[in-house]
Order: sequence, then structure tokens, then C-alpha cells
Amino acid sequence: MTTRGFNIDSLVDELEPVKPVRAAPPLLTAVALSIIGILAISMMRDLRLDLLAGEPTAMFLMRAGMLALLGGATAFSVLSMAQPAVGKHHNSWQIAIAFAALFPLGGIIAIMTGDKTLAIASMESVYRCLGFSAITAFATSIPMVMALRRGAPTNPERAGWLTGVAAGGMGAFAYSFYCPFDSLAYTGVWFTLAVSICAVAGRLIVPKLIRW
Repeated sequence: MTTRGFNIDSLVDELEPVKPVRAAPPLLTAVALSIIGILAISMMRDLRLDLLAGEPTAMFLMRAGMLALLGGATAFSVLSMAQPAVGKHHNSWQIAIAFAALFPLGGIIAIMTGDKTLAIASMESVYRCLGFSAITAFATSIPMVMALRRGAPTNPERAGWLTGVAAGGMGAFAYSFYCPFDSLAYTGVWFTLAVSICAVAGRLIVPKLIRW
């Protein structure tokens, strides 16, 4: 078809069909990398004593479960952003973040009511928490970023934030198997900071990698 000397058919001459981005493969890859992170950390740190005894504490189960929910649900939302569609909404990240916000809120309450764990914990333990979480988060972010690059996210900035939150949740989940502190104050402050740092890094870095 030609309109006023312009060949419309030429616009599609070089186009080739591509496979749509599926959420499952990169999500499973990210989960696998998180598990590899747990195994890698074991080369430098010992598992928590309660896990070695086969009797995990309630606090560990709540923290690990919440971080797994935060990382998994947010990662699913991120990968869904690589498949934009009219009327399609993936707001699982909002629910996950709302639940995860209970930990920093609980941490503040614990500190105000006399929890002294932050004063007892050494800075070395804090650096381990932030460092191991960040390294594992970086690994788990790779399949998500690659999926976004192949897809067509319409909001790169939000994709960056959520990629950081998802990766941070998975990274902190991996380190939670080695963190010796069950304090709500410690979890509310340092684990929240670990995820927050990853979220900011995702916002600053990821949009530059996925713009199309």
C-alpha cells in the first residue's frame, strides 16, 4: 500500500515474530540463584543453631517467610511488566510491600519498648547482613533485568524500584538462614535497610539498562 509516495508495507518488511517473555523461567532462575546464594554463604558462615537442630524459631520462620513473599511476589510483578497489556494489572507487589512494612514498624515499637539488640550487635554482623544480602540480590536481579530488556516495560522507573525490592527480598532471605539475631528491632532496622539499599540501586541502575 502506497499513500502519497509513502510505502506503508515497507514498515513491516524487516519485522520478525518473537517469542513473548514468559514470567516463569526468569522467576525460577532468580529463585535458583537465591538458593545458590544460601549454599555459597554456607562456605563462609554456619547455619543458625536452631536450623541445625531442626527446630527453627518462630521469628526465623516469620522473617524468612515474609522475605520470600516480598521477593517472589514483587519479582512476579516485575516480570509481568515485560508483558504490557491493556487492562492487565499485577499489583501483588503492593500487598507484599504492605505486609513487609510490618517489620520496620514492629522494629520501631520494639526499640521504643526497650529492645537493646541494636546496641549489642556488632558492626561486623551488620556488614555481613548488608553485604551478603546485596551480593545475592545482585545475582537474582540478573534474570529479571534480562527479561525486562527482552520485553517492553512501559514504566522503567517503577520497574527499577521493584526489581531492587524483589532482588533485595531474595538476597535478605538467603542471609536470614545465617543471621544469629531473632530480635524484631534488628530485623526491622537492618533487614529493612538491606532491601531499601537494593531498591534505590535498582531505581538508579535498572532503567538505564532496559530503556527501549
